[in-house]
Amino acid sequence: MIFIKSLFISLMVVFVFLSGCSGKKEEVVKLEDKNFSGMLLIQKNEDQTSSEELTKMVTDKQKIEKILTLVEGLNVKETDADYMLAEMKAQDSYSFSFAEGEKMESGKPAPYSFVVLNDGTFLFTHKDVNSPQKPRMTIEKHKDILKEMKELLEMDF
Repeated sequence: MIFIKSLFISLMVVFVFLSGCSGKKEEVVKLEDKNFSGMLLIQKNEDQTSSEELTKMVTDKQKIEKILTLVEGLNVKETDADYMLAEMKAQDSYSFSFAEGEKMESGKPAPYSFVVLNDGTFLFTHKDVNSPQKPRMTIEKHKDILKEMKELLEMDF
């Protein structure tokens, strides 16, 4: 439970740290190496809280790579951390945190992560693995991709 809270706090710190706004550039999500991760931690946040029942760890490298492939190619634009946090408070969300290797280090930000709001908006804090950047969000909502991810990972929450 402490691990889950520290992971959520780490994500919030990354969002706030990366705030700062210049022009709202548009770009496409691209990952150089989709094979870097041996563990994916998914956590659903309901009313800004989570629990073990709303958490799942995945170590199947093929499924992890498929999740990363699903987000590649999404059109995103820069946003600010305050807006991202407000959106995360306003609706339920899923955080996807990828570890290098098969362990997540407690208290250390994940080398790659993103959040998906319940409405299908994807929020990114990394340009690539170990490359944090200003927050970006998808231009369009992608509930279909969220649904496909939940089915692939057999998530019942």
